[in-house]
Amino acid sequence: MKKIALLLVFAVLSCQNPYGTVTTEDEKSAIIATVFKNVGDEQIEYLKDVFSDKMELVNSQGASSDKTSFIAGVENMMDLFDDIRFTDMNGDAEGAEIETNTYANGIVWTNIWNTFSATGKYTGQEVNFPFHISYQWEGNKIIKEVQFFDTTEIENEMNAKLADANSSEKIVVLLELKVNNGYSKADVAALVQKLNNFVRANEPNTYDYTYFISTDARKVFLLEKYYSSADMILHAQNFEGGPNFTPFMSTFEVDSFIVAGNATDELKETLKAYPVEYRYSIGGWIY
Repeated sequence: MKKIALLLVFAVLSCQNPYGTVTTEDEKSAIIATVFKNVGDEQIEYLKDVFSDKMELVNSQGASSDKTSFIAGVENMMDLFDDIRFTDMNGDAEGAEIETNTYANGIVWTNIWNTFSATGKYTGQEVNFPFHISYQWEGNKIIKEVQFFDTTEIENEMNAKLADANSSEKIVVLLELKVNNGYSKADVAALVQKLNNFVRANEPNTYDYTYFISTDARKVFLLEKYYSSADMILHAQNFEGGPNFTPFMSTFEVDSFIVAGNATDELKETLKAYPVEYRYSIGGWIY
């Protein structure tokens, strides 16, 4: 009986002191609905007003930025896509909705889940992807936005835009290597594993680093991709000053060394000791 009585008391207290309330037909939910209407209309001024000057954006990768970067990002998205639209929200919580959570401690968050649909201006492709975004409030100003969605479609369109302007900072490296006498396929595989482990641990912006070996195990093709010339400079410095330079040069002979993309003068200076052939984009894009 005592346990039952305690449970009843707890239940009563829970009802009297809820953690918070959820609403869908409220002022803040309406503001978020207006935000997305303005995005669909490619109008930025309302967003500049409703987002606090001290707002923080946390993107899907967990990186933070300020209002200036946020507004620039929205404007860039408007440049990337035509016919931006979202699923209708009617309060039934089926497929798309906005809700505002007001907690007992006074903190207020509004959440939206919906689908982004548009046509890429540079690829011409139709895109659709689901998203969830949460907004924290201070009065009627948004002080924090936290994003949860796959950014692949936006990144693909951005790649196409940069390719169209030939302004991508990405660098692609292509090396043809000969395997020196005395080194077996197993030796090459063991060295490549060490190289891969080192790059993964020390170079987060080396986003592609792949070795391909010939059927006779005497030739290797190495593909490297970097987000910028600065990222490749870091790789070169790590390679020359790290534990893998001597094993690499003992195992391989460099047959050709191509650096493709808009290489900076700083990168060219870093690589001046190597027989590099530079090539530049004449069309297409880099992933």
